[in-house]
Amino acid sequence: MKRLEQINGKPKICVSLTATNQEALLQQVELINQSPVDVVEWRVDYFEESDDLEKVCATLAAIKAQLVDQLLLFTFRTLEEGGEKAISLAAYKTLYQTIAPTGMVDMVDIELKRIEFLGRSLIQEMKAASIIVILSSHDFEKTPDDATLIFQIGVMNQMGADIGKIATMPQDLNDVLRLMGLITKARGFNQLPLITMSMGELGKISRVSGAVTGSVLTFGAIGEASAPGQIPVEQLAQTLEILAYS
Repeated sequence: MKRLEQINGKPKICVSLTATNQEALLQQVELINQSPVDVVEWRVDYFEESDDLEKVCATLAAIKAQLVDQLLLFTFRTLEEGGEKAISLAAYKTLYQTIAPTGMVDMVDIELKRIEFLGRSLIQEMKAASIIVILSSHDFEKTPDDATLIFQIGVMNQMGADIGKIATMPQDLNDVLRLMGLITKARGFNQLPLITMSMGELGKISRVSGAVTGSVLTFGAIGEASAPGQIPVEQLAQTLEILAYS
């Protein structure tokens, strides 16, 4: 199975596809192929035909065929966690179960709040298809206290995640610094690889500090950003190169 690994202390760069139709998605892929991107995330919640599973699978195949050598991350971000659409638990589960056996997906992002209802079986289905599972939690209002965040990471680990993702909104600089120190604190409890980010303008530093904080992946933007505080990918790559250590 392909794995995300830090190379010389430098996190991988991910860019999200946010176009609403297949033609525009493939145009985004063309731009990404000209940029220093390691992982491409398809944000399926932006796709106007996301409820048509045949169209989703066909578009997934078209995206995968056009990628050069990037990993493909499949994500449906729900409205409750900052996404574009609401989706029922049943439809969410069916969507992921449908794409898993296609062989087109390297990674999936599954929301922790969803998996707490759906159970480990969905994660096991993904792993049976040799797909890396990211369990994620997003808070667009605040940065919860450290104990809450470490508890969330513990649940992600217990549920069988390959990678955990924590994204929070800071209210002040202290929130940013706490989030940046979270991985070091979490290491006292488990060794789950983590993606952490403090969102918005205030949290931008957290998107380039992964070599120091231990975050294995950071999200950049080509064109429109998919989350507040994302940095243009060329600038992100240059900054990561400067900050990387061997």
